[in-house]
Amino acid sequence: MKITRREFVQQTGWGLLTLAISQGTLNRHLAALAAPNPRKLALLVGIDQYGANIPPLHGCLTDVELQKDLLRYRFGFQDADIVTLTGQQASGEAIKSAFLEHLIAQARLGDVVIFHFSGYGSLGDRKEVFITADGAENALLKENILLMARCLATDKFSLIFDSSHLPQPQPYLGNLRIRSYSRTITDPNPAELTFAADIKTRFNLKNKPSNGVILAAAKPEQIALELSGNSPNAGLFTYDLTQYLWQVSPSPTIAIAFPHLRHLVASHSSQQQQPAILTGNQNNSAPPYHIQPEKSRGGAAIVTNLIDERTLEVNLVGLPLEILENYGINSCLSFIEATGQEISLKILSRQGLKAKAQLLSATASLEIGQILEEKLRVFPSKIGLIVGLDSNLTRIERVDATSTFASLPDVAAVVNIGEQTVDCLLSRVGGEETGNYQLLSPNGSLIIGSLGAANEAIKSGIKRLQSQLETLLACKLWHLLINQESSGLAVIVTLESLDQTYISTVPTQKIAGSRGTNTAKNDLILPVGTEIRYQIENQEEQPLYALILVLNSDRQPLLYCSHSENPDNFSNSSPLAPFVVAAKTKATIPNDRQGHWKISQPKGIRENILILSRHPFPKTLTLLNATQSLKGEATQLLTLTNPLEIARAFWSDLKLDLGLKMDSSGSVIDEYAFDLGTWSGFRFIYQVID
Repeated sequence: MKITRREFVQQTGWGLLTLAISQGTLNRHLAALAAPNPRKLALLVGIDQYGANIPPLHGCLTDVELQKDLLRYRFGFQDADIVTLTGQQASGEAIKSAFLEHLIAQARLGDVVIFHFSGYGSLGDRKEVFITADGAENALLKENILLMARCLATDKFSLIFDSSHLPQPQPYLGNLRIRSYSRTITDPNPAELTFAADIKTRFNLKNKPSNGVILAAAKPEQIALELSGNSPNAGLFTYDLTQYLWQVSPSPTIAIAFPHLRHLVASHSSQQQQPAILTGNQNNSAPPYHIQPEKSRGGAAIVTNLIDERTLEVNLVGLPLEILENYGINSCLSFIEATGQEISLKILSRQGLKAKAQLLSATASLEIGQILEEKLRVFPSKIGLIVGLDSNLTRIERVDATSTFASLPDVAAVVNIGEQTVDCLLSRVGGEETGNYQLLSPNGSLIIGSLGAANEAIKSGIKRLQSQLETLLACKLWHLLINQESSGLAVIVTLESLDQTYISTVPTQKIAGSRGTNTAKNDLILPVGTEIRYQIENQEEQPLYALILVLNSDRQPLLYCSHSENPDNFSNSSPLAPFVVAAKTKATIPNDRQGHWKISQPKGIRENILILSRHPFPKTLTLLNATQSLKGEATQLLTLTNPLEIARAFWSDLKLDLGLKMDSSGSVIDEYAFDLGTWSGFRFIYQVID
């Protein structure tokens, strides 16, 4: 039976390569063969809209934009070498054809190839599939993507899958959107099996190893999540991955980068989403994407458009998620010109990742793609909690909850699931008549100690939860002080176990380009009883003062502290004081004379926040010494009874005093400004196990 080219393409997806390659592709292919330097090719796929029968996602197009900006401006990809398929363009046939024509037909030995997919995943006939824009009936077999990758002439390829395959009937996990289709695919497309057989026949893949790197947003038995709300809609894994690669310098190996990414994702998703490397260890010594960034220094933002001589548009691609969500106008960015002069810009307005900025110097010359670093971080002075209402609450409960939260000074807004990013959720266990109100984290996990008694009125439940809401706000304020990627201090901090089994080293951006990089060993999964310590190297010309906060999995804040009169003895009741790290020296906390810091219960994800400042935290220490006491116990960990007051004191100690300011209308500008050159806030995330 005679088969037409169209039928062959539809059945196998291989016609573009085996029967006829378009003249344009052939010309590019010949040019690539003649090119002296390795090329960098990328195919980026993002699907938000699927049609009437499949609910939409909201962050996949943002994923494509994030990856494209990263590849162009950080890793030096050419626009013509990046193909994007979004929305209805991303049918199953279009994805395969683009992979064949753009990647396989052009890539040669030594080239770098990136394939990224963001969208729904599912299972079909016990095989993992991706749902394409033309419907579940045309789902793309994941193994076919892997087969096509093995056909590449280069082994320097990376496949990034921000999707998951465990069917989920509910669209949300807490306030996070799930990227798993709700059903399994009962009738997989037969053409997919034909396509796989054709590839295996035409290419001798039997003994050909797959030497590329495959990064998945979640393990096979888990779900991938996307951020839901106003800033930004994006895949949790893609956002953390691209933000990390914008900032880290020099580029670490995959083995070093991935533990950091796992714990960063876990800090937002608990342990319900754990990114995975789906290949062996042979390529884990390579840098992410198999290349070093073309720009030696990372940054917080890039210039995307020049409006006039003084006004421009920027994408805030390098800001950590918590910072971005609260980033205020009047924040300042900067870059160093070739002459060595520092040029500053001020943020005029912001919508999600995109902001409008104004040059503060009339003589500066800018170009699209310029990387900008943080200089001044500005937040509104009144930052409150965003509380989400779980979908299991009735209309009457929502009305009562909204009015009750409105009376609490620390709650800024009350929203429904999915409307915007939230700090916590109010939920109910059981039916309407049972009461049992509780707080959930944004990923839907129970905040320990928040569950109330049966038959509790919702107004009473919210009043009962007020102290926990204050603690959550304190944690939010502390997170806004994290700046290890952008601090202007020259500091290296290492968290390690005494036996060196577990170790994580983080330098600030000021010295990261010339010495070391973010490192981690053994994923920082610490058994209870592990003895840990900090090594702090201060390369500044003046002493630095340190305080360490510990946020357990139950979000109970603890302070690791010293004494002013005898810092080597914690068994007395002398006043509390910061640790002091002298200029141009190294310090160990705790040192051998101060005893041991043992990891204790509870299990779960834990954060240590270490803040170093040029100033000795006067307001924080005054408040601590007025309200806290170690009571003679030989311990360095102090439970904070007033965490929100302590967090606000931290802000007061670190903020830049700009005096009273007014905007163009004469209104007073009420804000906190922090000079990135005066403090370093480090965040170490690890998992505690038995």
